[in-house]
Amino acid sequence: MTRFRIATTIHQGKDSLAHLAEIGATDVLVVTDPFLATTPVMDSVRKYLAGARLTVFSEVEPDPTVTQISRGVEAYLNADPDTVVALGGGSALDTAKAICKVAQQHNDAPAHGLVAIPSTSGSGSEVTSFAVVTSEHPQRKVALVSDDMAPAMAILDPVVTRTLPPSLTGDTGMDAVTHALEAYVCTARNDFSDAFAEKACQLIFQNLETAVHDGQDLAARERMHNASTMAAMAFENSGLGITHSLAHALGGAFHKPHGRLNAVLLPVVMEFNAGPVTYGPHGISEVADRYAHIAHLLGLQAATRRNLALALCAEVRRLRTAIGIPDSLTGLGIDRHELAAAIPDLAATAMQDTCTPFNPVQPSQEHLAELLRKAS
Repeated sequence: MTRFRIATTIHQGKDSLAHLAEIGATDVLVVTDPFLATTPVMDSVRKYLAGARLTVFSEVEPDPTVTQISRGVEAYLNADPDTVVALGGGSALDTAKAICKVAQQHNDAPAHGLVAIPSTSGSGSEVTSFAVVTSEHPQRKVALVSDDMAPAMAILDPVVTRTLPPSLTGDTGMDAVTHALEAYVCTARNDFSDAFAEKACQLIFQNLETAVHDGQDLAARERMHNASTMAAMAFENSGLGITHSLAHALGGAFHKPHGRLNAVLLPVVMEFNAGPVTYGPHGISEVADRYAHIAHLLGLQAATRRNLALALCAEVRRLRTAIGIPDSLTGLGIDRHELAAAIPDLAATAMQDTCTPFNPVQPSQEHLAELLRKAS
């Protein structure tokens, strides 16, 4: 049996921030980062929540830690809100989700729930029941998973993303395409997740370059925002794979942007997954055949289905280069010698990651180590 769940009401498109005025909130905790707290977007949030008392917790930093979330919980207790609004990228959304989860466990959940306003088109945290937090002792990333962590509402207003710098637009966009492609081939995929993953891939490959190179193009921004959410709806109901397992391990050790790590790792993992492990009617693995189908949807051409699958890997590399992301882990600034020394531990960490069991080809720890060497 398959369960497909969408727990979040989505408001999408230009001016969709206006839906904040319809919530009926009286006491609001806004969870955001120091930069967004001072922007015109925050002014818009204040305008649409003019009838409510606002408390702003603006201490969100990349890769939120347990300590940071504890400070957010303290802000929540002091504010006693009926609504929590998360404004920002994946870190802000995950911080707010963790805060609300702690409140819920103490029978103090906000009456109107959590409203997620993503400022990036990548993590998809606005519709998922996941939150990734960083444990300081030991230093590692931990995934929190609970159905009641999914936001009650997501507002996808492309205006919120308009000032996102090109590098962050590219990083988060590559995170989104990794979500879509991993969800499409993972072991728990289904017809419903496939539909969202396919559409997300089409929208991302059609619009990411434009969004990176012309951030004022609201049409491209809107489609990237929609694609990111669709990709998240896919993996929320199917799973991910070892691109994410490896990226989680690397991020915990070297603190590089998650989307950039995914961008370097993704084609290497795709080629591993496409290997001739099981053969289908076309003489290639089932996974390779699924990659070939995505390539066909993108308008790529090749003489054989196998080559079509490889063409998709090449297209991921082309897109990565076109938006200015390096092609190796050392190109991201990771020291070659430190990386080589860390690979055994990184592979062991990735082997235990919650995403690994969903990968279509089950790797050994040595497989994971070899993938890291290939991406170095």
